[in-house]
Amino acid sequence: MSTVTESDLKELKDLINSRFDEIKGQITGVQKEISDLRVSVGKVEGSLQSQQPLVQKIPDLAEKVGELKNWRQIVIITLTALISGTVTWVIRGVWDRSKIIRK
Repeated sequence: MSTVTESDLKELKDLINSRFDEIKGQITGVQKEISDLRVSVGKVEGSLQSQQPLVQKIPDLAEKVGELKNWRQIVIITLTALISGTVTWVIRGVWDRSKIIRK
């Protein structure tokens, strides 16, 4: 009976060792995947850091666009004033001429 017990124990030992080897292989695979993920995260962080100055310029660009809108409004108001002044001047000239012609 000791021979059977020894062979059974040896089989159990081999089975346990094979399971541990499988687990070691899986752990090695997981560690490799973690290393690959770290490399990928490093690449993403690098690209984010390279784009960060561009993102920080967005408020400045928005402010410049707002200033351009203000300049556009100022130009429109100035042109409107010039055109209305010119039209008023022409109408007065015509009105004054019509007074001269009526007399």
